Amino acid sequence: MKSRRAVAPLLAATGLLLAACGGQNGARSDVKQQASAPITIWVDDTRTKPAQEYAAAHPELKATVKSVDNTHGNIPAQIALAVKAGKDVPDAVFLSYPDELANMLVNPVNYALPLDGVVGSDVLDGFAKGSTAACTFDGKTYCLPNDLAQTVLYYDKPLFAKFGYSVPKTFDEWLALGLRVGKEHPGYSLGSVNSRYGLNGYYGSSGCAFNQSSSPTTVTIDVKSPACTRVDDVIGPLLANKTLSKLDPFDAAYTPIVKNDKLLATISPAWMGDYGIKPTSPKKGRWAVAPMPTWKGAATNASGTAGGGIWVVSAKSKNKAAAAKFATGMATDPKVQAASSGYPAYTADADIWLKQVAKDDWYAEDPSAVYRDAAGKISPTLGFVRFQVQAEDAFNATVLKSGGHDIGAALEKFGEQLTKAAQSASYSVKGD
Repeated sequence: MKSRRAVAPLLAATGLLLAACGGQNGARSDVKQQASAPITIWVDDTRTKPAQEYAAAHPELKATVKSVDNTHGNIPAQIALAVKAGKDVPDAVFLSYPDELANMLVNPVNYALPLDGVVGSDVLDGFAKGSTAACTFDGKTYCLPNDLAQTVLYYDKPLFAKFGYSVPKTFDEWLALGLRVGKEHPGYSLGSVNSRYGLNGYYGSSGCAFNQSSSPTTVTIDVKSPACTRVDDVIGPLLANKTLSKLDPFDAAYTPIVKNDKLLATISPAWMGDYGIKPTSPKKGRWAVAPMPTWKGAATNASGTAGGGIWVVSAKSKNKAAAAKFATGMATDPKVQAASSGYPAYTADADIWLKQVAKDDWYAEDPSAVYRDAAGKISPTLGFVRFQVQAEDAFNATVLKSGGHDIGAALEKFGEQLTKAAQSASYSVKGD
């Protein structure tokens, strides 16, 4: 899986886009539709082959698939530059960084097409519960989720048995576990809270509003709410006793923790098993997946999210119907999604995908029920905004840097930096 840090040089291109957005979602120009017009689809390397195969299986769509650099910020920047130059833009794109959608909704780009009425409601209703919420702005659906990155609790089952630990069902129990581990087995880890893994996985699952946005120009930021401060009470002590790591889970210094069987458990997205743990800890029958713990006072055990991809159709396409059919097909076709690298967002396809996962003897037990349940519980406060990268950087520079010491003050400072980043991206900020 990708690291945002590896793509930092391309953020300059995103900056051009942000400077141009003007903060308003302006009127879209009507484009005369041509039912026979060919379409161009931009995808990342992973989606290239399945997209080409889908195009070949559906010649009536006259689709040409182009593999493009999906470095964070590149696709919105390329489209913004094309719009400015009056050049053609792709008829549909796959975004492996879904927050990029927020850049494509505003002036002067106005790229994304509202899909309500273009894609059937029966299709939209077929995605995992709540998974289209982040695609929705001002009541209109601007993207189709391809795969989800719902957070779950991975744990080393034999190690839990050896140490006599129970799998936490609440975050109070997660805290108690971490305090015991710190005293009884120093050096063992409960995973990473670096960047989006801590911000989206912990604060996001708690319902903390730091990027909650249902409009291209308005965001809610309220880090003083109990949904935010209760997370401090859990991760603060565990950062201080070092059972939670400040390292990115793909950092070379973190890998030995997994390789040497020092990773006891982790709150991580559903792709972490295959792409983050298995390559370094390949022993069969060791890792199990448990439901997300429930935050104190919460009604349910909501999930955070870190990753996932989306499909976006162009409002400037000369053949919107064909572009929408292609995007819909890629997001929902059982053959395409059965081979997906991540958990399919479309529920019927997820069931097919999970049948393969259930046979994977790397898992200590079938994780299907946990993945399925978590897919429908992604926190509705998590949104797509134009300052997501800046938010993650600010989180690392404040909350993470505190090392758990006076984390409340660090969270307030994070909120201040977050508000400035949002305002710089032309958002009107609601909240404390």
